Amino acid sequence: MNLAQRLLPHQAAILLVGLMTFIHILLAFTSELGGDEAHYALYGLMPDWSYFDHPPLVGWLQIIPMWLFPTDWGARIVPISLYILLNYLLYQITIRLFAKNEQIRETAWIGFGSLLLLNGTLMFPLMGLGQLPDNPLMVVVLALIWLVWEMLKTDQPSLKQWLLLGLLVGLAALSKYTSITIITSLLMVMMLEKRWQWLMQKGLWLAILTALLITAPLLYWNAIHEWASFLYQLHHGTHNPDWRIDRFLSSQTAQFIVYTPLLFIFGWWMMLKLGNYQNRATRLLLLFAVPVFVLFAWGSGREESLPHWPALAWLLLIPVVIDWLWQRQTKRAIKIVVGLQLALSLILTVVMHSFLYTPWIPFDDHKNPIQGEYGWKQAAETALDIQAELAKDKEPLPLFVSNWSYASHLTWYVRPQPVYITTGKQTQFEFWFGKAQPGMDGILVTPHYERIPPVTNQPNHFERCNLVKKLPIRANDSIIVSYYFYYCTNYLR
Repeated sequence: MNLAQRLLPHQAAILLVGLMTFIHILLAFTSELGGDEAHYALYGLMPDWSYFDHPPLVGWLQIIPMWLFPTDWGARIVPISLYILLNYLLYQITIRLFAKNEQIRETAWIGFGSLLLLNGTLMFPLMGLGQLPDNPLMVVVLALIWLVWEMLKTDQPSLKQWLLLGLLVGLAALSKYTSITIITSLLMVMMLEKRWQWLMQKGLWLAILTALLITAPLLYWNAIHEWASFLYQLHHGTHNPDWRIDRFLSSQTAQFIVYTPLLFIFGWWMMLKLGNYQNRATRLLLLFAVPVFVLFAWGSGREESLPHWPALAWLLLIPVVIDWLWQRQTKRAIKIVVGLQLALSLILTVVMHSFLYTPWIPFDDHKNPIQGEYGWKQAAETALDIQAELAKDKEPLPLFVSNWSYASHLTWYVRPQPVYITTGKQTQFEFWFGKAQPGMDGILVTPHYERIPPVTNQPNHFERCNLVKKLPIRANDSIIVSYYFYYCTNYLR
């Protein structure tokens, strides 16, 4: 208690981030890669100007780690580092926007409050362990907001600030396509802050030119591949013609869980409360958060959004929520709510990270929530053994799966050999390995949660498949996942 009373806000923040970093490093060495993690690690192993399903920055950041340490833990160096930087930027932005100058030491605790809320969710610490396109995007946008806050302090931003603005916008575009919302946010900031004179400054046009130069690799890759990535992303969010409320509510329910009830409820309140847009600091964060929410709220009605897709918006709401709570810290109801949130965060942190370390919670066979991310390394080793057994004096049979995520898992552990996908849909794997050719035979690896036995005698499937082996993977006296291995003949196109 005496130590806690003597701590300064930044010291408490360092201890919190240091603890989370230690946990992440421990898990980096003890848990296998998830599907997305493996996919972007493969980006780093096979660098390109851009990629089919995402812009290139998420892969470029993995190039050096994959060159030096092509291992599970090596693939986590970048996300762990980015998460440390994310915590630093969030702390700095919170205290710069909301701490009162006359009470800077006392109100600097608001920065620590932001880190508590960030690390007390399910989603953000998970993203701090595994690489996603959102990881660099969140870091870039926090840096961009810090820059815009400084630019708003003057009518004539410096040329250095304009060039840095262009660099950050370009890096955001290289991170994720949904960063297009940043342009909307910047235009709204300029309009509401009445900075129309910026349109006449040469620095703005230099910033635009800089952003275009930074994004040139993304544009070049798409130009030589018939704009495949742009078309895929457009179809990805609009292929369902009807907007359905149940999809929207399902997406919101998932966000309620992974971002905690406190952040979800108060975050929505902060966005809908019109009075929040009168304060410059709150308004700035909301102008960057709301377009992201609008994009994914609209999109989730056509296709359910994965919980991490709107992570940027929830991140930007954290300082707004913490400031609102700080101003009402003496109220008994607020103390109770915050106390419950801290208790919930502690429980979530312990349970989630210990479960990632080892799946100790008992579940019925094939009901474990981590079954989709578990056991692929063993499945890959088994596939290679079967491949060797069936090859004899012939060329080894190629490996097949039915989904790009499975392909990412399997390719990571059997590299450098290719893995093919038994669907007619275009994925990044066709750009890496080409399409499976008609008449090919192969070994199909299928987890139990896919169709068993697999579809046969149809286009983009094999004519026949015979089960070779079943591999159940157990932990704590229950089967987490089972993998089926089929010898399949005559691939049909």
